[in-house]
Amino acid sequence: MILPRIIVVLGVAIALVGCSASPEASPSPSPLSTAELAAQCADAAAGIVDAVEAVVAEYEEPAVSPTATPEPAPTQSADTLADAVEAARLRRDELGCDPEAFAATLEAGLAAVAPGTPIAEAIWRRASASILGTLRTEAGEWILTAEEDIRDAVARAAEGTTIVLPEGIIELDSTVVLLQGVTFRGAGRDATTIRSTAPEAALIVATASLVGLEDLTLELAGADPASGLVAGPSASVALKGVRVTGAKAGEAGLGGAGVYLSAEGDEGSGRGTTLEITASVFDRNGWAGVAVAGGHRVSIEESAFTGNGEVGILFLDSSSGSVSASTFADNTVGLAATGAATPTWLSSTVTGGSVGLQMDAAAAPIVDGIRISGSGSAAVIYGGESGGSIANTSCEDVPFGIVVSDAAAPTLGENSCQLARGPS
Repeated sequence: MILPRIIVVLGVAIALVGCSASPEASPSPSPLSTAELAAQCADAAAGIVDAVEAVVAEYEEPAVSPTATPEPAPTQSADTLADAVEAARLRRDELGCDPEAFAATLEAGLAAVAPGTPIAEAIWRRASASILGTLRTEAGEWILTAEEDIRDAVARAAEGTTIVLPEGIIELDSTVVLLQGVTFRGAGRDATTIRSTAPEAALIVATASLVGLEDLTLELAGADPASGLVAGPSASVALKGVRVTGAKAGEAGLGGAGVYLSAEGDEGSGRGTTLEITASVFDRNGWAGVAVAGGHRVSIEESAFTGNGEVGILFLDSSSGSVSASTFADNTVGLAATGAATPTWLSSTVTGGSVGLQMDAAAAPIVDGIRISGSGSAAVIYGGESGGSIANTSCEDVPFGIVVSDAAAPTLGENSCQLARGPS
């Protein structure tokens, strides 16, 4: 699974196309021949293209381990790019290059760059837009037409932009990487669908700014393992009125999550809520509807998790946060926590599947007001040395109610569930 490195290099490239020399720097007539002048102007433009290629090359090796920690973005080539743009500006003005010819040469050179990974492609698009002067400078709503490329819109959007998507199906065959905070807003969960056949991930969040999805469906329809939205330890994501469906799981833990916020240990902690989900649906995802790791903290309300291959919601490492007023149906496990996770699960319903709630390792969730029915193996399982507390929970039509391993030590309140001891 691709994991993003937080990108910090793209504010350095200053728009070059369309700028003319300052009045104080008007060049003297060039002693060069027309052919020599054209060649030197082309060399000046080529210096910028070379610098863009150097930045892009630093993102050509994606991290594919599901537990890899995103690394800080390199900055040396970013400085080189800024220097190249400024040097080209000075050289263009010194030579008196024809602005239109210079712009055409630069645009053609940038268009010929061939990124090999989704993050490298996003860097290339964003840097090209910055240099060519096509970046939007103000946020607000950008109403996208069916003919416009969502990847170009993302590359040109200002921080904080809401990209309003049209009704219908938007087909994507490559990953969209978000380098700045934007929100995608559709015409409704049943009206706008982003259908992705991209391998590994449909959307990658590679920014520390808030990224949002609203009123749309994100459908994974490719043959390769892929997740819906993947983000790293510095990410913040909000979903409202969204459906994420069809994520395909592969071998070695690749793909299969509707939303996966990755990190290790307690990375990402101390920032408050980093994943907010309201009135959304996660179904038919091969691994998990939602998985959070590291120190990510969630707030999930009034959402539905149905038919996800292994688990509806999974808390790993030191992750935390609350899940409330939600439904879980026919997931192998409804809600699960492992590592040292400390989530709070409130006032929700779990039906079908194998296990309603499952805790392992040193996880210590607070469980209150959960209604569990029809689980094939057990309503609740406390494994490992897990703890926390459980109260006001009911278990119906299950072979076992609350199963507690020998080493687990949850605090048991008033519950309508039979208690059983199990092996550690």
